[in-house]
Amino acid sequence: MFEIVKILYRELHYQMLVRNPMIANNERKFQSQLKNATSIKRGVGTQAVTFFFLGFMLAGGVAFVKNELQMGIMFASYALIPFIFSLYTTTVNSSYALSMGLFEPLKPLPIEVGSVYLSELLLIDTIPAFTMMLPVVFVILYSHPLAGILALLWALIGVFLGHTLGLVIYTVFGARTSEGTSRFGAIKNLGKLIGVLLFMSIFYVGNYMQNYVREHIEALAPFFIKYSFAYPFSASSIFEPLQSIELIIFYTTVFGAIYIVTLRKLWQEIVEPAVSSGTAYRGVFKARTLPGVLALTLKDFKVIFRKSSMIAGLLIPVYFVLPQIFIALSKGEFSLLLATGLVFGLGWFSSIGADPVIKIDGKELDFLRTLPLTKKTFILSKSLTMSVIPAVTGFVVIGMAYYYNGGQALYLISHAFILPLMTSLTAMNYFYRYKGQEIGIPKTNMADIIVIFIIVGVLFAIVGAPILILSKPVGYAVSAVIGLIIIGILTGISW
Repeated sequence: MFEIVKILYRELHYQMLVRNPMIANNERKFQSQLKNATSIKRGVGTQAVTFFFLGFMLAGGVAFVKNELQMGIMFASYALIPFIFSLYTTTVNSSYALSMGLFEPLKPLPIEVGSVYLSELLLIDTIPAFTMMLPVVFVILYSHPLAGILALLWALIGVFLGHTLGLVIYTVFGARTSEGTSRFGAIKNLGKLIGVLLFMSIFYVGNYMQNYVREHIEALAPFFIKYSFAYPFSASSIFEPLQSIELIIFYTTVFGAIYIVTLRKLWQEIVEPAVSSGTAYRGVFKARTLPGVLALTLKDFKVIFRKSSMIAGLLIPVYFVLPQIFIALSKGEFSLLLATGLVFGLGWFSSIGADPVIKIDGKELDFLRTLPLTKKTFILSKSLTMSVIPAVTGFVVIGMAYYYNGGQALYLISHAFILPLMTSLTAMNYFYRYKGQEIGIPKTNMADIIVIFIIVGVLFAIVGAPILILSKPVGYAVSAVIGLIIIGILTGISW
């Protein structure tokens, strides 16, 4: 079975190299990268080793806590990493792998559930996130052997939950093909967007509801304190072995069943894609022209709504700020400082959106190359696509801050758009830094994303300094001006 997965892995990464002008146009570099990219041991192994050493930074936080309770809470916060990474990898790469026609040769074969191969292919890319948790597990294992074993199991559960939910999201929202037009098409697409967001926030909502019930119904408080089912908070039970084992069995059983059912449904969708036809209606066609950047951005969002599973990849920045929003709303406090931190956090975490935005086109890249597009137009359009969702979320955060703080929240309005756009331009200039005007799909990996995180962090420090140093109105104004200057420089680099 794994031989087929290895072949699929090689083919997928070969197609990615062919579509990357930075590599494809350099024969020597192409041959060198081909050996590494098509080898699971070299490609994934290198990333796994890198993430393993990064995990020691997390392990330090666990090693110096004072008691078991704090250690459990710290581990639960880290347990979110493999879950998010697995969810992100599954939702984005499943759509990309299938759009490349990777499974077309398998359809005629007598395979009962071929989506198992897709699942294994996607799980390979989750290995680095799991290895990042190993140093944390080793620290706990050293002082508390049984808790360390349970921590290892919870890290695996995190990968499995994220992978399963990613497959569910793709099966429900991404595998179906739509034909025809409908007056309610936009409403359906909005519904898909909300649905994906609900999938991602369900655990935080569950935890918030449990806290609410615990505060208001004393009779039920002991029960909810003892059995907190919301992952990753349930991972803090590693020092309560019986409760932890019960929860592990519960998650394994429930999500194991969901996983099996989803794989069968997904394979049916791959072999015979379901086509939903909207009710046709007669409309007035109006031909119009748009600037190249806006036209490409509009095209990207149309593709995203057709491949709704890719929305999950673009919503990852939102997922990082959800805990803070739920905590603030539960306390009834939403300070300007918190809103500022969330807006900056949204801009910083939007770096992750570079991967799905670059992979939107897939096979359509060959058609785009026939159009008179320059690389600068392509970079600017991808930057806009990448920054829209974080910017809109930033405006929502500002709206919440306005409700609690009044007009002071308006100081952040320009930052809600400036910061994500700054991040997007930085990411796209980094990935499209090759010579020539040919557009393509650069190869992305987590090492590149980490580099972008660092670069953006430095830029955000420069932009955020005036807010900390100067008084409120002046500090925010100077900060916005510095942000606009940096955007101008990054735009100039694109040209």
